[in-house]
Amino acid sequence: MSSAAIPASPATGTFALRKSQTLSIFWMELKRNFITKRGFWIYLLAAAPAVVVWMHSIVTMQRGIRGRHDMPHDTQILAVLFQVFFLRPGVFFGCLGIFTYLFRGEFVERSLHYYFLAPVRREVLVIAKYFAGAVTAICFFGLAMLATFFGMYAHYAQFEVNQFLYSGPGLGQLGWYMVITSLACLAWGSVFLWMGIRFRNPIIPAVVFLTWESVNAFLPSWLKRVGVLHYLQSLTPVLVQEKGAGALLGTTEEPEAVVVAIVAPILISVAMLALSVWQLRRTEISYSTD
Repeated sequence: MSSAAIPASPATGTFALRKSQTLSIFWMELKRNFITKRGFWIYLLAAAPAVVVWMHSIVTMQRGIRGRHDMPHDTQILAVLFQVFFLRPGVFFGCLGIFTYLFRGEFVERSLHYYFLAPVRREVLVIAKYFAGAVTAICFFGLAMLATFFGMYAHYAQFEVNQFLYSGPGLGQLGWYMVITSLACLAWGSVFLWMGIRFRNPIIPAVVFLTWESVNAFLPSWLKRVGVLHYLQSLTPVLVQEKGAGALLGTTEEPEAVVVAIVAPILISVAMLALSVWQLRRTEISYSTD
């Protein structure tokens, strides 16, 4: 008894087509994001904290003053460095440069109409570009965070570093720094992706958004939950104890539960992606005004 081949359903064929289109756009955008002269300043922004801490460790080892340093103090310095420079201006402006250009760059280069003329649904285009930007940002700043973390403790003896990592809180702290960095790239990236579609000049709304995120920690508790930074700070593995730094950071006194702090940025990302798809469907190409 011969068995006839079962034809694929229309839904299966449509899903395969959408998947193929998404992967094709994803890989094309990923190459554009990783290899570009325009992104040189983003590389510098991501690498700056690692360069600073490695120079500190190298100078410390050359001068032979290891004994004047202690890990709790350097752990506090790393926590302040992560929040003051790496997370806020570093990841924030890095995502601004990566994600806003995903669509705004197509307007500037007058190439978006090629996507619009192709049989590609707008949600496929948004998702593919977003994940290409997310992978780029997480790779850049994730690797930078790894280099910064290990650079901070490079001037200690190997047995001290091993004890801190495997018998102490070291690996746990590193893991949370990586989680916070990834969530920041996903959430802020989705916001900037929408700004790149919605505004001809996304810099002005980005500055407004940065201002809101900066003052968010000083607002009443019910308003803090509107921003992304509140949830990221709730996951910080090291509490900043210095009074001056704590006041500068606006460290949250009522952190969210871990599950809430992780899920909230993901939900924000999903909501902003849906808004971006809706905005792109309403977008009409007019290069003469860009």
